[in-house]
This record gives sequence, C-alpha cells and structure tokens, in this order.
Amino acid sequence: MNTTPTSPTPGSSPARELLAIFGRSNGYLLTEQTAHDAVDGLAGIARDIITSAEGAGVSIIDTDGTRTSVGATNPDVLEADNLQYEFGQGPCMSAWSTGEPTYIADTHTDDRFQKWTSAVAALGIRSCLSVPLLNRPTGLGAMKVYSTTVDAFTDEDRRLLMNLARSAAALLGHIQASDTPQRISDDVNASLADRDTIGVARGILMERFDLDRQAAMNHLIDLATDANTTIGTMAAIIGERQDGPYPSGNS
Repeated sequence: MNTTPTSPTPGSSPARELLAIFGRSNGYLLTEQTAHDAVDGLAGIARDIITSAEGAGVSIIDTDGTRTSVGATNPDVLEADNLQYEFGQGPCMSAWSTGEPTYIADTHTDDRFQKWTSAVAALGIRSCLSVPLLNRPTGLGAMKVYSTTVDAFTDEDRRLLMNLARSAAALLGHIQASDTPQRISDDVNASLADRDTIGVARGILMERFDLDRQAAMNHLIDLATDANTTIGTMAAIIGERQDGPYPSGNS
C-alpha cells in the first residue's frame, strides 16, 4: 500500500472550503442548483485532499433507498456510481447501509460486489475508498474516491476522508433541517430522470459517431460545455434531435 501521507493544501482547510460552499445556501430553499453546487464542491475537495485519488464523488441516498450521484469529478466516477445503482451493490451502498468505511484494494480480486467490480475494472478503476455521510440517526449517503492504481489508499487517506465526510454530513443535514420544507430527495428524483435522459443521449452519440461508452460521454460533456448549458439539458436536446445538428456555444 502507498504509505505516503496526504494533507490538505497549505493555507486552505477542508472546513474553510466547506463553509464557503454551504454558507450561501443557509436559510434558502434547497433547490436543484444549490444541492448540486454543494455536492460538486464536496467531490472536488475530496479529490484534492486525497492526492492518490484520480476521481471522487458524493452519493445522496434517501431513507427509502432512493439513490443517485449528485456530485462527480469526472465521467468515470459517474459511470461507476451508475453501475452501483443498476446492480444494487457496491462500496457506496455498503458504506451507507453499514455506517462504516468500505475499501476495495483491487477490483480484480475483491469478491464482495462481483458484478460491480467486474464492470468498473473494465473502466480502469482498480481501487476505491468509500465512507458514509453520517447524520444521526440516519445516514445521508456516501463519499468516495477512486484510483486506477491497486491499493492506492492509506489509513491516513481514510482518516482524512472520514473527517471531511463528517463535516459534510453536518452541513448537509443543517441545510435539510433549516427552514426549507423540501427534502433533498426531490433533487435525487430529478437527478434520476436526468440520468435516464443522459443514457439515451449517450446511446445516440455512440451509434452516430461509432464511439464507445466513455468517448460518447466525453463528447456529451464537450457539447454541453460549448453550448454553455448543463449535461442534462444537452442530453434532452440530443434526444429530441437524433439527427443533429446540436447547439454549440462556438456557433
């Protein structure tokens, strides 16, 4: 295992960054945009403080088991998470349900979640560390980091991620418990619908341009970026205009 300790960027603590992310949301309705902004920021912090991580994400899981990724640093993280939801198994779901960290040192040899590990190994993911977002008496979800290296994460990485997750859960729970009547599960349901739309659009791009799944997802992200719109919006446009052309911010 890599034994090199990791630490946050000098002069910038995770707590300070978390306060910056959530401070503007306090006292406001938890809209889809504020929820996604918050967890996107959390995923970025997780990737930055765990130097061996090549991707990170945050999954919000409701008490009835409704789940989705609402924060991911790259398409591989989103794909790996979607596979957990599809198969009903994986390290994030385990961390959420047990309240304990789940570590996969090598997806080629770990046999706890065989469908999931076989699928993500094909994406190049070799190790994963997932920790619960604990907000007593129930968990909010899980935070995870991925690497293409075998046994990439140390005990120090686990400690750092657990500390970040505790702070994140407290702040997420505060937003949910402030003066908003809308639970974050509303945003989860909206994100599930977006995920289906994105899957359809990715299939169209794969067929039209003879791309594999990853290349099609990257192309979808590029189209959305060029058009200065969200991935979900661009996916809906592609679904409506299967023969193109698609809008672009460069046109």
